[in-house]
Amino acid sequence: MVFNNNLLLGAAGQTTGFSIDQSARFNDGDSPELSRTYSISAPWTFSAWVKRGELGSENLILGASGGEIHFNSNDTLEAEGTTSSAVFRDPAAWYHIHVSDNGLYINGVSHGSVTTTSLTNTKLFDDFDGYVAEVHLQSGTSAYTNFGETNADTGQWVPKAATAGDTYLKFANSSNFGENSGTGGAWTASGLTAADQVTDSPTDNHCVLNPLWIDGYTLSDGNLVTSTSGDAAALGSVAFDPTDADGFYFEAKVTTAATFPNVGIRTVESVTQIGAVSNLSGNSTGRYSYTGSNGQFNDAGSSSAYGDAWSGTANKVIGVLVKAGSLYFSVDGTIQNGGTAAKTGLTGLMVPTVFYDAGSGTQAAWEMRFDASDWSTTPTGYKAISSNNFADPTIADPTAHFQTTLYTGTGSSQAVTQSGNSTFQPDLVWIKKRSGATEHALTDVVRGVTKELSSNDAGAEETVAQGLTAFGSAGFTVGTDGSYNTSSATYAGWQWKADNTSGSSNTDGSITSTVSANTTSGFSIVSYTGTGANATVGHGLGVAPQVLIVKNLIDADSWVVYHEELGATKGLTLDTTAAPTTASTFFNNTAPTSSVFSVGSGGRTNGSSDGMVVYCFTNVEGFSRFGGYTGNGSTDGPVVYTGFKPAFIILKRTNSAQEWQMYDNERDPYNVANHKLEPNSTSAESILTTDNNLDFLSNGFKLRQGNGGMNASGSTYIYMAFAESPFKTATAR
Repeated sequence: MVFNNNLLLGAAGQTTGFSIDQSARFNDGDSPELSRTYSISAPWTFSAWVKRGELGSENLILGASGGEIHFNSNDTLEAEGTTSSAVFRDPAAWYHIHVSDNGLYINGVSHGSVTTTSLTNTKLFDDFDGYVAEVHLQSGTSAYTNFGETNADTGQWVPKAATAGDTYLKFANSSNFGENSGTGGAWTASGLTAADQVTDSPTDNHCVLNPLWIDGYTLSDGNLVTSTSGDAAALGSVAFDPTDADGFYFEAKVTTAATFPNVGIRTVESVTQIGAVSNLSGNSTGRYSYTGSNGQFNDAGSSSAYGDAWSGTANKVIGVLVKAGSLYFSVDGTIQNGGTAAKTGLTGLMVPTVFYDAGSGTQAAWEMRFDASDWSTTPTGYKAISSNNFADPTIADPTAHFQTTLYTGTGSSQAVTQSGNSTFQPDLVWIKKRSGATEHALTDVVRGVTKELSSNDAGAEETVAQGLTAFGSAGFTVGTDGSYNTSSATYAGWQWKADNTSGSSNTDGSITSTVSANTTSGFSIVSYTGTGANATVGHGLGVAPQVLIVKNLIDADSWVVYHEELGATKGLTLDTTAAPTTASTFFNNTAPTSSVFSVGSGGRTNGSSDGMVVYCFTNVEGFSRFGGYTGNGSTDGPVVYTGFKPAFIILKRTNSAQEWQMYDNERDPYNVANHKLEPNSTSAESILTTDNNLDFLSNGFKLRQGNGGMNASGSTYIYMAFAESPFKTATAR
């Protein structure tokens, strides 16, 4: 079966469509390396794609300890004495590394200048841990653009065929990993076997176990093998859609005669809600597993007879089959329960999971088989969990619907132009001065230019003649007001596209509204006149929104935020640090529907005869996600799976008073993300140097500090996230 990969390869005439079919898996426990007798004088150029396995330790790429190119134990990358400011600790996707006298580049982004020195018999990937593909080492200085390019359709960095120099290793011959397609001699490979040739590659990224999402297990062999001396759990690095009509399949071989082994899947929401990582094997809602000790199926702690017990014998292969919302398990190729599903009606993103769940006796060690070439059986029509097998996202390039633009004020009228892969006319622009204390300024196309609301202020709408004065085809124009354009001050402008009109009449609700809606990206701007009595208002999205941000335009009354995680009985206040307030006067205790949202009798959402504006958002797979998580109080914080590489994140603690927080990929183009702005505050941007804050990942984000604002132990949080790129086409961050 051939699967569509147009987005990854790019359209004809736009990118070369170069595909990498395999990689070599390096396991540092096997002491792998590539060696050869040779000499290359400086300058030289190195290029390779890598997917990291082991994090937090030195991983050599070129040279011995402290050599020419290596990951340091703090996850920075060092090349010829130049060390990146960025940390690279995303094990779910691929990095392109380029080193030459032109500099150090990761995924096409510069990370410092480099001066190469001559090489003599220098080894490649000595004790490296992870996956390696498309390795070039050649004399002279070659541009990074000779080895990679930007996909014009999606904006992400992709591989490009390059002319071979001294060394070009493709790892196409599993019996000879040192086979050299370049002009130099063959390399000698050690610590590698034929099984280390895999189809996981930069153009077909596969699921592995995620070292950011484990408890108790030690991972090895490309994060596919586990070992433990106690209770443990591990989750996959890639989530999949269980409603897929063809279906997804993976195998878990239990390599010990374990006492209480479990294998299955769980929802990404269930993982982020459980708090401490040590609870990964717990019986929370959304966990579905097959227990080897008794052959029972476990549905969030409720067990029932299902199939054969399989824990008493080593090397049993358990298959997990998920298709059209139904879950099945097999033992050594035989589907259990007479072919009847263990669970039906599954929805939402799911991740593979294996664990050893309590009790005493022999612990479960696993060998995961996500690559179809490793399967012991191949169920008809089922696919591996890999990027090539995922549906193309609805929005190929998120910068066509949302992006952040940074600019420096001039003190005179200035057109601010977007810098993303795509451009668009913004219909909501949210501006904040970064270098000084001023209010946030929100202007939208429905209310019109010069009409300002401030997220940090309960005040009524203001007219600021020198504020935002025009919405352009690829940005916006600002006047001379200090909140928009002080000379030499720095600013951020977050922009969303609606339908590029001032709105049209919507009569879906009991109150007629004016709506500018972008149903593709799940965003609408709604205005209406309040009645002071329970009512409904049409939002124009066609699906129920997860977030509503509401402001009374006439009265000095606080903003109200509805978030699905909290429900319609509660509202957050955008302009304060307050915990949620319970009040039926906000949303009439009624969740939004596909056509309307409800408002109560209160002035904050439905002031009598008052103009109101609402910004409505709904989940769009690969573009936006609005959810919640539970903190663990650790610098090794929760992973929040969004299904995309984030461009913009807003966080808020919900079980006590704490500031709102905003992060984006322009102010922090690489990890860690530590440039913080607060929607509820006029404060200038703060740069957190003592805390790690958070990492943007290829498929979500990870909390990297334990403070109360984002990750207090046992505390609950909501988030809003918008994409830089869908995971299907994302490189590692």
